[in-house]
Formats: sequence, structure tokens, C-alpha cells
Amino acid sequence: MSKKIKKKETENKKGFFKFSGLDKKNYRLTFQEKRFCELYLEWEGNGTEAAWESFKCKNKKVAATVASEYLRKPNVFAYIDLKLDEYGYNDENVRKQHLFVLNQMADLHAKNKAIDMYYKQKGLYAPEKKELSGSISLTKLLEESEKDGE
Repeated sequence: MSKKIKKKETENKKGFFKFSGLDKKNYRLTFQEKRFCELYLEWEGNGTEAAWESFKCKNKKVAATVASEYLRKPNVFAYIDLKLDEYGYNDENVRKQHLFVLNQMADLHAKNKAIDMYYKQKGLYAPEKKELSGSISLTKLLEESEKDGE
């Protein structure tokens, strides 16, 4: 009988927030973890400050360690991803913004950077050439490789 009472007390003290992530899996967070995630986003990715505020850590080093630990948890990571997607930080929105920058004529530096990013993403640049350093010339290297092939 004492086990039932203990279980009820645990459920009352420690509530959970349930959500479905972008990967369609079900997750749950404690309300303290949820608060950490929201503060993390509010302070633009400052995990130390978010942990300091949500977990009432002893000092900033402990807060940094706690933040690092929580940011590795799949449920915390899934909630942050979900919130970022809700805020518009997703592939579709980035593509729209990229297209806008490509089509604008006011800031040519930004336009050139956007075009460069597009080419890199699509793999349209030629592979980088690597220079040989040292005293061996390219013709000498080719001659040696032909001798080895015979």
C-alpha cells in the first residue's frame, strides 16, 4: 500500500510535458527541462545562462556542465528542434530567404555570397587543386609512376 502512495506523490511532484518531435517520435520533458529549453532559445543558445536560471546551479562552471549534459539528451534536443522549426528556422524558410537574396539588386555583396553558397551546396564548383610542395616536380613524379607501372 505504501508503494501506491509513493507513486502518487512522485507523479504529483514531477509532472511531464509530452510532445511529438519532428521525427514523429513521442518525447517527454520535465517542466524544468522544458523551461531550460525555452530559456536556451530565448537567450540565443546560451546554455550556461539557461541552466543557471532553470536549475539554480551553484556557480557558472556547474551551469555550463549541466547545460552541456542536457543539450546531449535526445528529448531536449528534439524539443529545441521543434521550437526552432516553429520559429521558422527550417529548410523551406531558408530556401525562401536564399531565393530572396539571390533576386535582390540592392546588396550585391550579399547576392554574391548567396550565389557562392548555392554553388557549393549543389556541388557545382570544380574540386580544389592541391599543389605539391618540395623538390619533386610533377613531370618527375609522372615518370616515376610510369616506371612503377611497367
